[in-house]
Amino acid sequence: MKWNDSGIAEFRENGYRLIRGLLDETEVEGLRAGVPDLLQGKDEEDGMHREREKGGAVRQVFLGHRHHPTYKALIRNPKILEPVQQLINNDTYIFHSKLNVKEAFEGTVWLWHQDYGYWMWDGIGPNLMSAMVIIDKATPNNGCVMVVAGSHKRGRIEHEADTVTTSYKQWCIPPDDLKAVIREEDIIHITGEPGDVLFFDCNLIHGSGHNMSPLPRNTFIAVYNNIDNKPKPVENPRPDWVVAHRFDVVK
Repeated sequence: MKWNDSGIAEFRENGYRLIRGLLDETEVEGLRAGVPDLLQGKDEEDGMHREREKGGAVRQVFLGHRHHPTYKALIRNPKILEPVQQLINNDTYIFHSKLNVKEAFEGTVWLWHQDYGYWMWDGIGPNLMSAMVIIDKATPNNGCVMVVAGSHKRGRIEHEADTVTTSYKQWCIPPDDLKAVIREEDIIHITGEPGDVLFFDCNLIHGSGHNMSPLPRNTFIAVYNNIDNKPKPVENPRPDWVVAHRFDVVK
C-alpha cells in the first residue's frame, strides 16, 4: 500500500495527491450505508458532535472514527494509513475526523484557508496531514474541494475569523492576502468518484463553493497527527470533538 518515490515527490511538490479508485465498491457502499447513522444520531446519545447550516441541515459530524464501526475501520485501512505513516514518518493518532456534508442546494461554502492556519492555536506544529474520502460524486456544481497547487510551500498565512458567511465560524485567509497568493491557473477542482481519496498537507490552501446541484456531496476527512506533536497547553483549549484529548496510536 506504500507509495513509490515518485508518488511521495508528487505530494511534496503539490501539497496534495489524489488517488483515484483507492477504495473499492464494497468499501464505499459500507461508508455510504453509515452516513444516515452519522447524520441522524443525537449528540448526547452516540458521542458524536454535529454542526448545522443556518437552515438546519447537518454541515459536519465529528468523531465518527470513534463511534461507528465502519469509520473506525476506515482510519486503519492500510491503503490510507501506510502512505500517511510514510509521509509523517512516525506513528500517528487522529487529531479529529469529520463527515463534511453538503446537502443538495443547501450546502454552503468553505472559505479559502489552510487547516494549520487555525490549528496552530491548538498548541501543535505543522506535522499533520489529512485524508479525504469522496463518498458521493464530487463535481464543480455540487461544491467539490478546490486546492491551490504548491501553496503549502508558503508556510502558514495569517487567518481571520469569519462569523457571518455561514452558521459555523470559519478561520480564513483575508481577501487582500488571497490576491497575493492565489493565481487562477493554480486553482484545481478536485472532482472525483466515490472511493477516490485526496491526501493533503496541513498548509495547503483549499476551499469549496456552494452546492448548486441536486446531488449531495459527502466526504469523510481523517486528520492524522504525528504522535510526537501532541497539543501543548493553551488558553481556552477547544473541546475533544475537534482537538482530540486522546492519543491512541492508529494501527
